[in-house]
Amino acid sequence: MSKIIISVDSTADLTLEMLTKYDIRKINTGVVIGSEAMTDADLTPEDIYKAVEIDGLVPKTNACLETDYRELFEDATKDGGSIIHFNISDRLSASHTNAKRAAEGLNGVYVVDSKMLTFGIGILAIKACEMRDKGMSAKEIYDEIIGSTIKNVDVSFIINDLKYLYKGGRASGLKLLGANILKIRPSLEMDGSGMLVPARKFKGDFAHAVREFTKHKLEQNPNVNKDFVILAHSDIDPKIPAQVIEDLKAAGFKEIWHHNVGVSVTIHCGRNTIGMVMFNN
Repeated sequence: MSKIIISVDSTADLTLEMLTKYDIRKINTGVVIGSEAMTDADLTPEDIYKAVEIDGLVPKTNACLETDYRELFEDATKDGGSIIHFNISDRLSASHTNAKRAAEGLNGVYVVDSKMLTFGIGILAIKACEMRDKGMSAKEIYDEIIGSTIKNVDVSFIINDLKYLYKGGRASGLKLLGANILKIRPSLEMDGSGMLVPARKFKGDFAHAVREFTKHKLEQNPNVNKDFVILAHSDIDPKIPAQVIEDLKAAGFKEIWHHNVGVSVTIHCGRNTIGMVMFNN
């Protein structure tokens, strides 16, 4: 059987350990800070905080380059192999469009609009790796992912404040002022179309709001697979994720993957953001 490569955008936030364990390849996302263009591989979340909070700059993300995709796809298929690539949601970035263009004229390339971001993309790639290791063909894996797996992933976040969203033009000054005064902690979730949309709002101090958010997500996903859940966050008081982990354990989850989000989510949401990726049966 020809080799099947699984690859992701770096926005999948998979750790080096995960990339190595599952043999997943990665394409880096572009970032612009001031007049300097680079990739997220050159940066850490701490660099983003410094740019925003000390230097007064507004970092921006750029789509992955078509040329990088083409190089990856050609290498993966040169000896008759196949590749399944997972993009950040097409509604959030031009990366998927660039990847589809790069795949034109090549056999054995399957480009997936994950309709997700961060570890939502990552879990789809890991599921694809598990299917590959069971002996499924690239076409079978692609059809399974598109047909059902994507629909079973739930990705959501709760944010302490709207400062970074406001600086990035994704929230109005009025909303920022109102949220701060009223101690409103907004949550966001991926909808079925691949958009990141406002969801339920929570009030009170952030630790309390996060616990209420966790309770809400469990109620919202009664058929969740409790074999695992992914907890992802930016810079945050460690007591908050620790409490969420205890709540998730009490809810019956067997394994809790606990990781930091990468540069892309940090750029848009800033500090004190925490989210969950759940997989429904």
